[in-house]
Amino acid sequence: MNHIKTQPAYDYVLNRRETFEALEPKKDCIIFIGDSITQRNEWAEMLNNNNIINRGIDSDRIVWLLERIDNLLENEPKKVFLKIGINDIMDGKSKEQMIEEYTFVLQKFKKFENAKIYIQSCLPVNNSKYNHPINNNNVLAFNKELEKLTKTFDYNFIDLYSLFLNEKNELDEQYTKDGVHLNGKGYLLWCDKIKDLVND
Repeated sequence: MNHIKTQPAYDYVLNRRETFEALEPKKDCIIFIGDSITQRNEWAEMLNNNNIINRGIDSDRIVWLLERIDNLLENEPKKVFLKIGINDIMDGKSKEQMIEEYTFVLQKFKKFENAKIYIQSCLPVNNSKYNHPINNNNVLAFNKELEKLTKTFDYNFIDLYSLFLNEKNELDEQYTKDGVHLNGKGYLLWCDKIKDLVND
Protein backbone atom coordinates (compact mmCIF):
# COMPACT_ATOMS: atom_id res chain seq x y z
CA MET A 1 0.00 0.00 0.00
CA ASN A 2 2.98 2.37 0.22
CA HIS A 3 2.71 3.25 -3.46
CA ILE A 4 -0.84 4.45 -2.89
CA LYS A 5 0.25 6.68 -0.01
CA THR A 6 2.33 8.78 -2.42
CA GLN A 7 -0.82 9.79 -4.27
CA PRO A 8 -2.70 13.03 -3.54
CA ALA A 9 -5.60 10.93 -2.23
CA TYR A 10 -3.62 9.98 0.85
CA ASP A 11 -2.78 13.62 1.57
CA TYR A 12 -6.49 14.37 1.53
CA VAL A 13 -7.14 11.44 3.86
CA LEU A 14 -4.54 12.75 6.29
CA ASN A 15 -6.01 16.27 6.27
CA ARG A 16 -9.51 15.06 6.99
CA ARG A 17 -8.22 12.64 9.62
CA GLU A 18 -6.51 15.52 11.42
CA THR A 19 -9.79 17.44 11.35
CA PHE A 20 -11.47 14.58 13.18
CA GLU A 21 -8.62 14.45 15.68
CA ALA A 22 -9.21 18.12 16.51
CA LEU A 23 -12.80 17.41 17.54
CA GLU A 24 -13.92 16.40 21.00
CA PRO A 25 -15.09 12.76 21.37
CA LYS A 26 -18.84 12.28 21.32
CA LYS A 27 -20.90 10.27 23.80
CA ASP A 28 -24.09 8.44 22.76
CA CYS A 29 -23.56 9.41 19.13
CA ILE A 30 -24.31 7.49 15.94
CA ILE A 31 -21.17 7.23 13.79
CA PHE A 32 -21.17 6.76 10.05
CA ILE A 33 -17.75 5.50 8.95
CA GLY A 34 -16.50 4.87 5.44
CA ASP A 35 -15.14 6.33 2.23
CA SER A 36 -16.46 8.98 -0.17
CA ILE A 37 -19.85 7.32 -0.50
CA THR A 38 -20.33 7.87 3.23
CA GLN A 39 -18.66 11.26 3.39
CA ARG A 40 -20.76 12.86 0.67
CA ASN A 41 -24.15 12.60 2.36
CA GLU A 42 -25.72 14.81 5.00
CA TRP A 43 -26.80 11.93 7.21
CA ALA A 44 -27.95 13.95 10.22
CA GLU A 45 -30.29 16.07 8.13
CA MET A 46 -31.54 13.32 5.85
CA LEU A 47 -32.27 11.03 8.80
CA ASN A 48 -33.46 13.90 11.00
CA ASN A 49 -31.11 12.91 13.81
CA ASN A 50 -28.68 15.41 15.30
CA ASN A 51 -26.78 12.66 17.16
CA ILE A 52 -25.25 11.45 13.88
CA ILE A 53 -21.61 12.29 13.17
CA ASN A 54 -20.08 11.65 9.75
CA ARG A 55 -16.59 10.13 9.80
CA GLY A 56 -16.39 9.22 6.14
CA ILE A 57 -13.23 10.11 4.20
CA ASP A 58 -13.08 10.35 0.43
CA SER A 59 -10.68 7.74 -1.06
CA ASP A 60 -10.38 5.81 2.21
CA ARG A 61 -9.21 2.19 2.24
CA ILE A 62 -9.56 -0.48 4.90
CA VAL A 63 -5.93 -0.22 6.03
CA TRP A 64 -6.19 3.55 6.16
CA LEU A 65 -9.26 3.17 8.34
CA LEU A 66 -7.14 1.04 10.66
CA GLU A 67 -4.61 3.88 10.89
CA ARG A 68 -7.29 6.27 12.20
CA ILE A 69 -9.35 3.86 14.21
CA ASP A 70 -7.89 4.90 17.58
CA ASN A 71 -9.47 8.33 17.10
CA LEU A 72 -12.82 6.71 16.32
CA LEU A 73 -12.52 4.55 19.42
CA GLU A 74 -12.33 7.67 21.60
CA ASN A 75 -16.04 8.19 20.95
CA GLU A 76 -18.73 6.41 22.93
CA PRO A 77 -21.33 5.69 20.26
CA LYS A 78 -24.59 3.88 20.71
CA LYS A 79 -24.55 2.83 17.06
CA VAL A 80 -21.94 2.44 14.33
CA PHE A 81 -22.66 2.22 10.59
CA LEU A 82 -19.65 1.15 8.50
CA LYS A 83 -19.34 0.85 4.73
CA ILE A 84 -15.91 0.57 3.16
CA GLY A 85 -14.09 -1.53 0.58
CA ILE A 86 -14.92 -0.27 -2.91
CA ASN A 87 -11.59 1.56 -3.24
CA ASP A 88 -9.76 -1.61 -2.20
CA ILE A 89 -11.55 -3.49 -4.96
CA MET A 90 -10.58 -0.69 -7.35
CA ASP A 91 -6.95 -1.21 -6.29
CA GLY A 92 -7.22 -4.86 -7.33
CA LYS A 93 -6.92 -6.21 -3.82
CA SER A 94 -8.17 -9.78 -3.37
CA LYS A 95 -11.26 -10.44 -1.29
CA GLU A 96 -9.14 -12.64 0.98
CA GLN A 97 -6.79 -9.77 1.81
CA MET A 98 -9.70 -7.39 2.26
CA ILE A 99 -11.44 -9.76 4.67
CA GLU A 100 -8.22 -10.17 6.64
CA GLU A 101 -7.88 -6.40 7.01
CA TYR A 102 -11.58 -6.01 7.74
CA THR A 103 -11.24 -8.56 10.52
CA PHE A 104 -8.80 -6.25 12.32
CA VAL A 105 -11.31 -3.41 12.07
CA LEU A 106 -14.14 -5.48 13.52
CA GLN A 107 -11.90 -6.71 16.32
CA LYS A 108 -11.19 -3.08 17.22
CA PHE A 109 -14.93 -2.39 17.30
CA LYS A 110 -15.20 -4.74 20.28
CA LYS A 111 -14.20 -1.72 22.35
CA PHE A 112 -17.64 -0.28 21.59
CA GLU A 113 -19.10 -2.60 24.22
CA ASN A 114 -22.57 -1.08 24.37
CA ALA A 115 -22.92 -0.06 20.74
CA LYS A 116 -24.93 -1.74 18.01
CA ILE A 117 -22.62 -2.37 15.05
CA TYR A 118 -24.01 -2.34 11.51
CA ILE A 119 -21.76 -3.48 8.67
CA GLN A 120 -23.05 -2.35 5.28
CA SER A 121 -22.21 -4.03 2.00
CA CYS A 122 -20.43 -2.30 -0.86
CA LEU A 123 -22.72 -0.93 -3.54
CA PRO A 124 -22.65 -2.07 -7.17
CA VAL A 125 -21.19 0.16 -9.88
CA ASN A 126 -22.56 0.99 -13.31
CA ASN A 127 -20.48 -0.34 -16.20
CA SER A 128 -22.73 -0.02 -19.23
CA LYS A 129 -23.46 3.73 -19.14
CA TYR A 130 -20.42 5.02 -17.27
CA ASN A 131 -17.88 2.35 -18.25
CA HIS A 132 -16.80 2.00 -14.64
CA PRO A 133 -13.80 -0.37 -14.45
CA ILE A 134 -14.85 -2.32 -11.35
CA ASN A 135 -16.35 -5.74 -12.01
CA ASN A 136 -19.55 -6.20 -10.02
CA ASN A 137 -18.81 -9.90 -9.69
CA ASN A 138 -15.85 -8.91 -7.51
CA VAL A 139 -18.04 -6.60 -5.45
CA LEU A 140 -20.64 -9.30 -4.94
CA ALA A 141 -18.01 -11.90 -4.02
CA PHE A 142 -16.54 -9.58 -1.40
CA ASN A 143 -19.96 -8.76 0.02
CA LYS A 144 -20.74 -12.45 0.50
CA GLU A 145 -17.52 -12.96 2.44
CA LEU A 146 -18.14 -9.79 4.42
CA GLU A 147 -21.58 -11.02 5.45
CA LYS A 148 -20.04 -14.25 6.74
CA LEU A 149 -17.40 -12.31 8.65
CA THR A 150 -20.00 -10.01 10.16
CA LYS A 151 -21.95 -12.97 11.51
CA THR A 152 -18.85 -14.40 13.21
CA PHE A 153 -18.63 -11.18 15.21
CA ASP A 154 -22.35 -11.21 15.94
CA TYR A 155 -22.72 -7.81 14.29
CA ASN A 156 -25.54 -6.76 11.98
CA PHE A 157 -25.15 -6.96 8.19
CA ILE A 158 -27.05 -4.63 5.84
CA ASP A 159 -27.30 -5.59 2.17
CA LEU A 160 -27.15 -2.36 0.17
CA TYR A 161 -25.90 -4.07 -2.98
CA SER A 162 -29.23 -5.55 -4.05
CA LEU A 163 -31.06 -2.35 -3.10
CA PHE A 164 -29.43 -0.38 -5.90
CA LEU A 165 -29.43 -2.95 -8.71
CA ASN A 166 -31.11 -2.38 -12.06
CA GLU A 167 -32.24 -5.03 -14.56
CA LYS A 168 -28.63 -5.37 -15.78
CA ASN A 169 -27.42 -6.14 -12.25
CA GLU A 170 -25.56 -2.83 -12.09
CA LEU A 171 -25.94 0.35 -10.07
CA ASP A 172 -29.17 1.85 -11.36
CA GLU A 173 -28.28 4.98 -13.34
CA GLN A 174 -31.10 6.96 -11.72
CA TYR A 175 -29.06 6.97 -8.50
CA THR A 176 -25.68 8.14 -9.86
CA LYS A 177 -23.94 10.66 -12.09
CA ASP A 178 -20.61 8.86 -12.40
CA GLY A 179 -21.35 5.16 -12.01
CA VAL A 180 -20.16 4.75 -8.42
CA HIS A 181 -21.14 7.72 -6.21
CA LEU A 182 -24.75 8.38 -5.27
CA ASN A 183 -26.92 11.37 -5.97
CA GLY A 184 -29.58 12.69 -3.63
CA LYS A 185 -32.16 10.20 -4.83
CA GLY A 186 -29.74 7.38 -4.06
CA TYR A 187 -29.10 8.62 -0.55
CA LEU A 188 -32.83 8.94 0.08
CA LEU A 189 -33.23 5.27 -0.87
CA TRP A 190 -30.35 4.29 1.42
CA CYS A 191 -31.75 6.30 4.32
CA ASP A 192 -35.19 4.78 3.86
CA LYS A 193 -33.51 1.37 4.16
CA ILE A 194 -31.81 2.12 7.49
CA LYS A 195 -33.94 4.84 9.10
CA ASP A 196 -35.64 2.48 11.56
CA LEU A 197 -32.27 1.06 12.63
CA VAL A 198 -30.87 4.56 13.12
CA ASN A 199 -33.79 6.05 14.98
CA ASP A 200 -35.21 3.19 17.06
